[in-house]
Amino acid sequence: MRRKIGAVLGFLILLAMASPVSAFSKGGGDYWHPYPTNVIPGDIVIGHGEKSDFFIPGYWTHTGIIAYYDTYYGDWVVIEAWESGIRMVLLSDFLSRYDTVAVLRVATSDYVRQNAVYFAYYQLGKPYDWGWWTKQVYGDSYYCSELVWAAYIAAGGPDIDAHPGWTWTYLNGVAPQEIYDDGDTYVVYYHSV
Repeated sequence: MRRKIGAVLGFLILLAMASPVSAFSKGGGDYWHPYPTNVIPGDIVIGHGEKSDFFIPGYWTHTGIIAYYDTYYGDWVVIEAWESGIRMVLLSDFLSRYDTVAVLRVATSDYVRQNAVYFAYYQLGKPYDWGWWTKQVYGDSYYCSELVWAAYIAAGGPDIDAHPGWTWTYLNGVAPQEIYDDGDTYVVYYHSV
């Protein structure tokens, strides 16, 4: 049964990759970073933006999950929870929005990484979750780091929340900083302008 589900999900992802995707956001940013060449599906891209510093605890302010390489666009595709809802953007667009960026890899198997991507893919179109002080694996909406965290939990991977319980800083949510600080993630790319 698990193989059938995996085969169906794999087919749907391939189908989505085979056609040009109109769901991409083309946002012009002010920053330029050398393009990371060592990413794989399931890696986590994370950024620091000065505009969000006041609202989001920690240095890192946004995150998404790298889904696949799109040959039509010649770029990696990132699934992220944004104010307008869960969407796909090109990695180059994601990088251009932040003065400091990093790519994290989760210490787990390729199987778990791919299933985390599948989970995130099936959340496309859901609304943004403004309840940053909580987190849920299976919900009707997600904020950025909640989506990435939930994708790995749903895939049977490690809990990538450095503080899984309640804290004064993060309450009962999961912030991008906690994903960066977690012992199950490690940096494979880092650049600051």
